Amino acid sequence: MTSALACATAPCPVTRAGPRPRSTRADARHPRAVIARARSTWAPDDAIRRDVVPETASSETVEGIVVDDDRDEPPVRISGNVRASRRGVLGGLGGVGAALGLTSSTSAVVGPGAAEAAAAPASSPAPIAEIAAASSRATSASPASSIVGYANLHDPRVFNGLATPDRTDRSLDGLIPAGEASPDVEVARAAAALDACDTPMQKYRQLVSLQNTDETTFYALLELKTAELLPVLYTPTVGDACLQFGTLTQRPPGLYVSLANIGNVRALVDNWPANDVRIAVLTDGERILGLGDQGVNGMGISAGKSMVYAACGIKPGWLLPVQVDNGTNNAKLLTDPLYVGTRTERVRGEAYDTLLDETVRAIQGRYGARTVIHWEDFAPRNAFRNLQRFKAKGAITYNDDIQGTAAVTVAGILASLRVTKRALGEQRVLFFGAGQANIGAAELLVRALVEDGVDEAVARSNVFLFDSKGLVVDGRPAEYEISDDKAPFASKPGTSFTSSLEEAVKSVRPTALVGAAAQPQVFTKGVIESMCAFNPRPVIFALSNPTSKAECTATQAYEWSKGKAVFASGTLFAPVKYKGATFAPGFANNAFIFPGVALGSLASGASSVTDAMFLAAARSLASQVSEENLAVGAVYPPTSTIREAAVIVGAAVAAAADEEGVAAPGACRGGAIPGRG
Repeated sequence: MTSALACATAPCPVTRAGPRPRSTRADARHPRAVIARARSTWAPDDAIRRDVVPETASSETVEGIVVDDDRDEPPVRISGNVRASRRGVLGGLGGVGAALGLTSSTSAVVGPGAAEAAAAPASSPAPIAEIAAASSRATSASPASSIVGYANLHDPRVFNGLATPDRTDRSLDGLIPAGEASPDVEVARAAAALDACDTPMQKYRQLVSLQNTDETTFYALLELKTAELLPVLYTPTVGDACLQFGTLTQRPPGLYVSLANIGNVRALVDNWPANDVRIAVLTDGERILGLGDQGVNGMGISAGKSMVYAACGIKPGWLLPVQVDNGTNNAKLLTDPLYVGTRTERVRGEAYDTLLDETVRAIQGRYGARTVIHWEDFAPRNAFRNLQRFKAKGAITYNDDIQGTAAVTVAGILASLRVTKRALGEQRVLFFGAGQANIGAAELLVRALVEDGVDEAVARSNVFLFDSKGLVVDGRPAEYEISDDKAPFASKPGTSFTSSLEEAVKSVRPTALVGAAAQPQVFTKGVIESMCAFNPRPVIFALSNPTSKAECTATQAYEWSKGKAVFASGTLFAPVKYKGATFAPGFANNAFIFPGVALGSLASGASSVTDAMFLAAARSLASQVSEENLAVGAVYPPTSTIREAAVIVGAAVAAAADEEGVAAPGACRGGAIPGRG
């Protein structure tokens, strides 16, 4: 692995990241010392302390990691099983170390000998403080133990089924069956319950219920069965979850802010129970996957992305799913009595911008200016604009639909070169769909071509867009106006306008066809046969999701190309048998990109997330495709490796941040970017 992460991880013993530590903080109003365990899958007996560092202590010499993280509270020292020699460790990887299993402030608990504990916001007291306050009000008819036990029984951060420790101290005797079990047995129990479900949507409901009752088991199960559960918690099933969101009696946890909260958003953010958020995933639900405007039901996406982050090793307590409610233009939802959002048409303009501005300020105000702001499933009218607006404000931010999709697409194209045996500079790529995903991919591909020595004008001349009107070329009918974001790809001398995709393929003669327009079945037999007419191994990516929106299926691609297609999709298709050969198509999942980008950004202390960092992520991902993967037709690694992929991509991103000059001084100390020769 590159030294980009080694610089931060070397001083500390590494244990594998597990579920959110079962930690306890004391509220300032009810100070008390509480013994608790910082439990993880791999280190169940670890115990550490959280002590306030004296003002006179030198941050260069104190034992442990000094944590200030842009917060107003005094720095804290994590002592116990962690040592660090200099404060630069935090600057380099204050967050990522814990994501990789290093003990950090997220796993700190109040312990014996701690004089005082840092206070959580008064509006969101931790469970023990809440219990203490409740106990002081208890009557003889309501013994304190019943209040404590009930609270612990219903706290997913505490309850762990029959594996819940310290039952007597937690007043849980009699509230849990007398039998005892290990955490592994609780995971097996959860897996059995999942196996009893008949459909992916039933499994989704079961998993959300588990997350709301027993976080330890939920995240352990997610780690154990990542490849199996990602298609349930994320695409394609999350699309159905958004469509059925109003029928969910248990919804995935997240923060909801609406226009009615303008002027009071910080109070809402203070209600969130986690005290160390590093990544906030925001959506306004206007363009959910290929399903369009789902309003507040889009929380399924923010929560799903957060679950992907957790599956890749990022501590759940670092993640904040946020749903911005500015109304919906979905007429069906506005009349649906089960809809959980405000029943008003979308409000745009100044009020919308004010709500977003206040939401980001509130998140940064509580959790620090270095909190990553991840934008998800905004409509094109706001996606590019919001990204640029908050970049200009200095936020550490990216839009996964634009930049994450771009990186995973370019990674697939780079990996396919090992199959087609053609250089990147020889590629002609036709993007079907000219929305934020494909424009982002087109721009990143141009950057990759320029990095490889191709003149930018030449690079752009070999990248084509096909929008809802047809081929994007100068001179097309005046009523088919070309927007500013498409214009850089419109100069195509000698190429005539056509509204037929099949005719465009014949005219452009692309080496690769990439679909991301949510128009199902547009890659027809004629289109794919045309791709084969001038390509021994045509590259065909049907990236739209969910499955119902795919441009073609894997079976169609292989059968119509007579097994020649290098196929990948944005939804996971089962292996396909064709004339004695078995193809296992690649899954072009953004989950291979955005967790690593977040890790690398946090690791490097990056002041911004640049296009070069996303290209580094793409090159790194392409380098992880094995010959065995290519032999069965896959140009992406299997999803079972997604946790390891995030770490490798994160190293590449951190190194790129250092090269770009946006990393914190000394955070990375150099490091080669994997995949770059």
